[in-house]
Amino acid sequence: MVQAPRTAHWVRALVPRLTAASGIGYLATAYTVSRWLTRRSPARPAPPEGAGEYTLEALQCRTRDRLTLHGWAFSPAQPRATVALFHGLRGNRARLLDRVRFLAPAGYRCVAFDHRAHGQSSGRRTSFGYFESRDVEAVAELIRQRWPDQPCAALGVSMGAAALCFAGERSRCFEALILESLYHDLASAFQHRVGGTFPGWFRHFRRGIIWVTERRLGTRLHLITPAAHLRRLAPRPVLFIAGSADRHAPPDEVRRLYECCHEPRAFHVVEGAGHNDVCEKGGAAYENLILEFLQRHVARGDVVTAPPPGS
Repeated sequence: MVQAPRTAHWVRALVPRLTAASGIGYLATAYTVSRWLTRRSPARPAPPEGAGEYTLEALQCRTRDRLTLHGWAFSPAQPRATVALFHGLRGNRARLLDRVRFLAPAGYRCVAFDHRAHGQSSGRRTSFGYFESRDVEAVAELIRQRWPDQPCAALGVSMGAAALCFAGERSRCFEALILESLYHDLASAFQHRVGGTFPGWFRHFRRGIIWVTERRLGTRLHLITPAAHLRRLAPRPVLFIAGSADRHAPPDEVRRLYECCHEPRAFHVVEGAGHNDVCEKGGAAYENLILEFLQRHVARGDVVTAPPPGS
């Protein structure tokens, strides 16, 4: 009863080392892992039941590399501004509905799209935010054409936040940016996930995975570094949000990003939140943080705050 688990653990530890010692086995494993990391995440996001105090419109737009993106627009009767929402890796636009639920009643039109290779959008692979910057660019252009006279902001989560950074000046219609759970650079993000989200034996194939992924994406992974693009966001105000328990984008790394950014800027840590539950754990305090930031930098009209818990 005791010996079997020990043997299994010994075998699991040995197999990656034996594979790594074989050139063919190493390359095959690195290629397989790279495909898995950059794989599509298809889904058919379901719209929320009941329109509430807003109208729901299905949208499509095309990126400059000819991909079709699918999205929604939630429009209150008299929008004060538009907020574009960009989801994280393995997510889709439905993952952003928790933000829509407090932004739309506060008078903000919310536009949420599936990134390439996610949800219903086309695309063969994800690139951790790098080429998703073209999705941001396409959504920004759609908003500029549809609602040219209204102010606009953007909120990105994890990969969506990285895509906003990589888009830089190509998303000038966004007058203010909210970057949530943003990773510092792809190498660090990968290292944080090994042993957690990714199996521990991934570290044996790290160099091979990077080599294969660079060739599959057609870019060097050292370029996939949001920190290197932050200065291109100026002079727009930027709000950085991190979860105190986020192992993938630790608060100290997010603070380093904040320190690289020009003023006006702000940094906030949501206590007890991990990588994917910042909005949920933050509750009314998180909602008011977002609403006050938008009111200060984008919106027209009086500020609307979230009700306290239990009201």
